Amino acid sequence: MTEQEQHEQRRSPRRAVRWKAAIKDGDKVIPAKTVNVSEHGVLLETGANFKMRQIIPVMIQASHNSKSLTIYARAQVRHVVIRTVNFHIGLQFTEVQPEAQKFLALFAEGG
Repeated sequence: MTEQEQHEQRRSPRRAVRWKAAIKDGDKVIPAKTVNVSEHGVLLETGANFKMRQIIPVMIQASHNSKSLTIYARAQVRHVVIRTVNFHIGLQFTEVQPEAQKFLALFAEGG
C-alpha cells in the first residue's frame, strides 16, 4: 500500500506537531514526542518498542492558540516503524476525554 493510499484510508485528518508525551508501561514512564495527531490517534516518537495491538496509557501535553491541555488516553498500537535511533509508534485512541477529542479534531483540521 502506498503512502497516498494510507492517507486516503484515514478516518480523520492528521497534522504534524511536536508536543511532549509519555507512555505508561507497567511502573515505567517512557518519554515520547508527537510526530502528528488526529481526532482518533497519534504517531509518537519514542525510545521504546511496543507490540502490535497492545493497549497503552498515554499522556500528551498539547497546546495551540494559547490553549494548553493535558490529554490522558488509552490507545492501541496499530503500527511500529523501527528507525535508526528510535521508534515511531502509530496509536489509535480507544479511550479519550471528549474535550480532548474535540481539541484534537479542531487542531488537526487547522483550527
